[in-house]
Amino acid sequence: MKMPWQQCVNWFWRFRYLLLLVAGGVTALALGPLLTLGVSNSLDMWYPGDDPALLQYEEFQKQFGSDEIVVIAISSEEGFDSKQGLAQIAELTDDLFYVDGVASVTSLSTVPESLRDARDRLLSDDGKTSALLVQMTASPELETRRHAIIVDIKEAVRNYPLSARFAGYGVIYDSLNQVSTVDSVSLLVTAHLVMILMLGLFFRRIGPVIVTLLAVGVATIWTMGLYAALGQQINMVTMALPTLVLVIGVADCVHMLRSVARQPKHMDRPTRVTTGIAAVIGPCLLTSVTTATGFLALTFSDLPVVQNLGLFGAVGMLSAFIASLIVVVASLSSESAEPRLAETFLDSTAKRLWALGDQSPKRVVAAFVFLSAIAVAGLARLETDTFSIGYLAENHPTRLDSEFIEAQIGSYAPIDYIIRAEDVLANDVLDSLQDWQIAVGNIESIDWSWSLLDALGVEKNLAPSTLQPGRIRGELARLQLLAPDVADSMIAGQRELRVTFAAPMASARSVQALLAKIEARAHFPHSVTVHAAGYASLYTRIVERLVTSQIVGFSVAFGLILLSIAIATRSPIRTSLAIPANLFPVAATLGLMGWTGIPLDVATATIATVIMGLIVDDTVHILRPASQAGDDVAMTINHAVRRSGSSLLMTSLILCAGFLVMGIAEIRSIAWFGLLTSFAMATAVLTDLILLPALARIARECARQRDLARESRLQTD
Repeated sequence: MKMPWQQCVNWFWRFRYLLLLVAGGVTALALGPLLTLGVSNSLDMWYPGDDPALLQYEEFQKQFGSDEIVVIAISSEEGFDSKQGLAQIAELTDDLFYVDGVASVTSLSTVPESLRDARDRLLSDDGKTSALLVQMTASPELETRRHAIIVDIKEAVRNYPLSARFAGYGVIYDSLNQVSTVDSVSLLVTAHLVMILMLGLFFRRIGPVIVTLLAVGVATIWTMGLYAALGQQINMVTMALPTLVLVIGVADCVHMLRSVARQPKHMDRPTRVTTGIAAVIGPCLLTSVTTATGFLALTFSDLPVVQNLGLFGAVGMLSAFIASLIVVVASLSSESAEPRLAETFLDSTAKRLWALGDQSPKRVVAAFVFLSAIAVAGLARLETDTFSIGYLAENHPTRLDSEFIEAQIGSYAPIDYIIRAEDVLANDVLDSLQDWQIAVGNIESIDWSWSLLDALGVEKNLAPSTLQPGRIRGELARLQLLAPDVADSMIAGQRELRVTFAAPMASARSVQALLAKIEARAHFPHSVTVHAAGYASLYTRIVERLVTSQIVGFSVAFGLILLSIAIATRSPIRTSLAIPANLFPVAATLGLMGWTGIPLDVATATIATVIMGLIVDDTVHILRPASQAGDDVAMTINHAVRRSGSSLLMTSLILCAGFLVMGIAEIRSIAWFGLLTSFAMATAVLTDLILLPALARIARECARQRDLARESRLQTD
């Protein structure tokens, strides 16, 4: 009776051409939606649609208008203090106002002379640079239309002989979208080139290289086609998905092709192919499942973007296994698809690493314990943070423009608060508001503030309660008549009042600390409530979500993967040995992040979970029971190293090289993710080849000592 795996492979061989045709049809279908794939890096991708924080932000926008402002700094050697300069600003303001998607424009031509402080904030000290604040219209279509709106805004400005710079959250996200698009393509192309080089070096034949790239290419199209068909958009996290599928999917092809090449030459082709693939299909399926499990653990996060990476990462891993099996089996109808095998430095290196652990187990374990202590110390230094503009390269035009505007005009990042009271125009409420603005203005990082008091021209040295009774309400009525948009952006009915503070662009942690300082200076009557609103409030909550996502994802991945290993090995000892072998690379990577100051951010927050899913593959290949070794784990590892040690090193080197490619990404968090994952893969294979033999040798010695002690007791009895 044939073994189940042999029967499975025989079935794939029998229907190989039909399956290849079906795979081609699915690939063609996937290409359609793939061509419509868009890009989005908006802040709300980090929140479920029913999240209270997101709903509060949306309500804020409905009440007071969009807080997404495009800050334009125009410069001219003639300056803007003259009538001609002011006329030029007025003309540009009109042109910008008629751009589709623009709600309002604030400039020197729209702010009255009486609001001297507000006008000064729009002009540099030398008068040669002036700012225009373009508010986008709040709408559900803003995310999809943002790029077109910004392009139209820039086009309107280009019609004037002025030097212009652009900043603001919308500009930052638009830049991230463009960079994400370019990075996705460049990473995929570069990864293919690296794969060709590495596979050609190891296979020493073009046939298996083409087969491998064809298989993982098909899997990538399937994955991203489904991703697009379900209405998802590429972002600064999921932009790595095609490269991940490409790089990780290579491993199954390598193991299948090399296993067939190891079969005796006297076999006929069908027997040679089916026997070779049947020998590794079980471990390959298991490693694909464990890797997919690691990705699926990310779906337990409450961050939608992390959930998407987890779900489609799992789809990609399973797609890679299926595509590899179909393409490899069909292609091996020809002998030219087989790689050439010969004793290489990889075989000797794997054996030397195994011998190091097997012959000096106590020293090896002591060294790993020491390294683990260093990793834990680094782990204690690990920080969680995110910084939107910081993901762009330091020389990116958007970062340079932002720095110029902050230097010439001042801070522009808004920090909004909502004041709620039965009557927000009551004297005690307005007095407290004025005191709060003055107190917050003394904070070094706060550049200016803006509230209804400023819009009404109330001087800072005059308390609202000392003004003529009814003046505030009268001025508000006048403002609502002459500038209803301005009034609506400052007050909602008589119960809600908005106040905005301006700060430099900063990371979420820094903004969080600044919010605490601002709120500590708020002293209002007991019946009045004050809470953060707008973009800054939503932005800072990402930090806590990143921490929760990392803990939940890793815990679930560790538990599920450990269960998978236990089922596959059917041995408590083998499962126990897998724990330190897989925890050490994760701890070493996180420790490296702590020592080097790389934070857990929107991309690296998934790294522990993803690594856990990847590094278990080699462990499974090494610890899986072998008939030649029986129940002796040390013999199992020895046999595994001799059988497939070179394949393990080869796939690890390919993975390392593939992830290193991500280091060229312009978005820094993706670059960090690639470099750190490459480090983790190198650490993992060394751990499996050195630490596992050492632990197995110590476990064997402990078992022998127990047996001797038991025999001694029996003899004594």
